[in-house]
Amino acid sequence: MKHWMRLFGSLKMAVPMLVAIAGVLAWGTIYETRFGTAAVQRFVYQAWWFQLLLAFLATNLAIAALQRYPWKRQHLPFVLAHIGIILILIGGIIGGRFGIDGQLFIPEGEAAQVMDAPGNVLVVRDATGAHELVKPIRFETQAWVHEPRWQFPFVAGDAAVQLMVDRYYPDAVTEETITGEGTRENPAVRVQLQHEDQQDTLWLLAREAERIGVGWGQAHVLLLEPQTESHAQQLLQGSAPDQDSRGTVTLTLPGEAPLDIAVPHSLGQPQRLGRSAYTITFKDYFPDFALSGEGPSSRSEIPNNPAVSFLLEGPEGADAYLLFALHPEFQSMHGFQHQIKAHVTYEHSASLALPPQAIALLWRAEGRLSAVLTGDAGQRQVVERVKLGEAYAHPFLGYTFQVLEAHPRAQVTTQVTNRSNEVRREMVHVRAQRGQESAEAWVAFRETATLTLEGQPLIVEYRPAQRRLPVTIKLSDFRKIDYPGISMAAGFESDVQLTDAERGIILMRKISMNEPLRYRGYSFFQSSFVDGPTQTTILSVRNDPGTPVVYAGFLIVIGGVLSLFVTRNRHSAKARSAEAMSLKYLREGKDT
Repeated sequence: MKHWMRLFGSLKMAVPMLVAIAGVLAWGTIYETRFGTAAVQRFVYQAWWFQLLLAFLATNLAIAALQRYPWKRQHLPFVLAHIGIILILIGGIIGGRFGIDGQLFIPEGEAAQVMDAPGNVLVVRDATGAHELVKPIRFETQAWVHEPRWQFPFVAGDAAVQLMVDRYYPDAVTEETITGEGTRENPAVRVQLQHEDQQDTLWLLAREAERIGVGWGQAHVLLLEPQTESHAQQLLQGSAPDQDSRGTVTLTLPGEAPLDIAVPHSLGQPQRLGRSAYTITFKDYFPDFALSGEGPSSRSEIPNNPAVSFLLEGPEGADAYLLFALHPEFQSMHGFQHQIKAHVTYEHSASLALPPQAIALLWRAEGRLSAVLTGDAGQRQVVERVKLGEAYAHPFLGYTFQVLEAHPRAQVTTQVTNRSNEVRREMVHVRAQRGQESAEAWVAFRETATLTLEGQPLIVEYRPAQRRLPVTIKLSDFRKIDYPGISMAAGFESDVQLTDAERGIILMRKISMNEPLRYRGYSFFQSSFVDGPTQTTILSVRNDPGTPVVYAGFLIVIGGVLSLFVTRNRHSAKARSAEAMSLKYLREGKDT
């Protein structure tokens, strides 16, 4: 035992440990500058081997202090310094293993309870995006490992699915190529827009809900594919959409007459379909559907791309539907399969109307293009036949546009390359296999991709890990304080409402750059913000159970330093007294 104490408590053992820790900290500083704070915490400071290195150092210090036992009064500074450093190391280990660290993104007027935590996860959902097929899969990424080859098996329905991540790019660059070499109908046009010195070129695809239109300046640029010539004439002649209506779902059950069901304003209530054994429950209505990193949402309250989701239940089972008024082919294109043999359609007045200040291109029979140009007060101008390469002026906006390319069977090819090892725009390449069928896609960080296997769509999301907090934070008001005369922020602060439902407590507080909110061991710091029409505050969240231990260690170290001076002064005083007595004795002996 004494041999091991001498070994671990010796200076020969401590020096290499200190050198190793100093080297790791230096490497961690370099790693943080290249790959970010979250990466260095994940792979260095919270890694098991770094925690083990700190534990070895603490053990070495404890044994070194025990070697001088029993302690005397002059050992007090030495013992206090060792105890303080040991507590600091233990506090750091506790914080690294059990501490909570993350960020809250809260738009003004909204509340949040789930924070982004360190580490990334893959989430797999069903076609509706509402149900997770498997718990979030923790996927640790390293910037220099571009081919991780990680595999995650799970069960979807009654079949086993193998999900593999075979490529990871920390700084991905996406290049898209669109040609007319596709094998299925997929109308697409390349449009050039110009206004004064500003010019832009963009692609529109009529059968992709996210790419039928785009906002450019004050204009809405659209590519629509009327289902019939009668529908095309209605769009050319124009009619105003009913802003209050949410549209109508027409449902035909086996052996039954068609039923027209208006989408209600009160969602989530089951409705029985006539006298049948079937019920329909409307889940969501999206006036302007968009697929964001948080899932399906609506960009605005204007019915530019209305969609509705509902659940149809009967003796055969339950079927989830997501229908688009402007894209009736969405279900068949994505291979949705349902247990209940029903014919379902969704109509909305927006499918017969165009938004104001629009450049609407209509893909008509035999690939003929027409255009409808609308103003902000109902004015409209029709271009019956749009010619490739010919410039047309919008009479109400002053914009100029021309169609450079038009493909009835467009093929979209996306090539992803990695620019560097710096974490800027993360993307992973996922491949799913079910039996003999496989599908693959690139998924960007905080975004989703859809994989279709045997007609069943799977939604894969790549996002930060999340953690639910015991409290809810609502952003009541956000203020950015600029330096005088310039738009650079000198500071920013948030007025928040903290709600603790478990304890029945509601607090109103202001969080600024130097005034965090502390509650139940959690600290909420004003970290940053996202500027825009709706201000979004970013709060750093920290809960470190090792902090009291670290503070106690620092106080004990300071006490050891102070006791060193006190002990040294006493020793010096005794030495001076002994020296004076010796001189006195020598003088008395000489006189004698």
